[in-house]
Amino acid sequence: MVEHFKDAHQLYQEALRLFKAYKYEESTHLLEESLTLEPRHANALEALGVIYGKLNRLDEAIQLMKRLAEIDPDHVMAHTNLSQFYVRKGMIQEAEAEQAEARRLSWKAELRAQNKTESEINALTQAEEEKEKESALRKIEQYRKVIDFDPNDVLGYFSLGSAYAQAKQFEDSMNAFKKAIEVDPKHSPSYVGLGEAFEALGKKEEALQIYKQGIPVADDRGDIVPLRKMENRVRKLTQSAS
Repeated sequence: MVEHFKDAHQLYQEALRLFKAYKYEESTHLLEESLTLEPRHANALEALGVIYGKLNRLDEAIQLMKRLAEIDPDHVMAHTNLSQFYVRKGMIQEAEAEQAEARRLSWKAELRAQNKTESEINALTQAEEEKEKESALRKIEQYRKVIDFDPNDVLGYFSLGSAYAQAKQFEDSMNAFKKAIEVDPKHSPSYVGLGEAFEALGKKEEALQIYKQGIPVADDRGDIVPLRKMENRVRKLTQSAS
């Protein structure tokens, strides 16, 4: 069948026709052939990644979207699809990071559509980052006042730790989450926050240990989202250490 098509683009076009007819396996075969001929064919990479996702071949789908993001760093859908695939694998931290990157790239694309120059886009991006930092600093001040009023407010410490993390002040974030756990050892989201702060500081072993401590806490309380986050981070940290 493949011999009838002269180049990667023709293979891609026929694959799309088959995809629209819900013939995923046949479409996959043609897209793989297309990428053999042209490994940097962005449309074929995206289409094949989407089909792999539909076929529940998530690891392969993720690898293709990563390749697409390397080829085209401004490709919004590469990061959008990565976020969706990570969610399906329970990799919430990675999903959130890809979702944030997709939003950032989408915003930059809107600026380009308004005929903004690259220097203007960079200036606006920097200004937006400064606004986010100022917002985080205001939150820090707010939550410190909450804690001053009630030194045993676990949500105050948790929110303070999250605000410090947003401001990339990870030492302070770590200390706030530690205090939250000290105040309420059953507050499972604080274990997630503390583990992420440890990871941001390069303290992978400490992160692994705190996730392991937090998993039974989340399990006992039925806190599904923190539980899945910590289970995933334990798997990833264990794999990277082996």
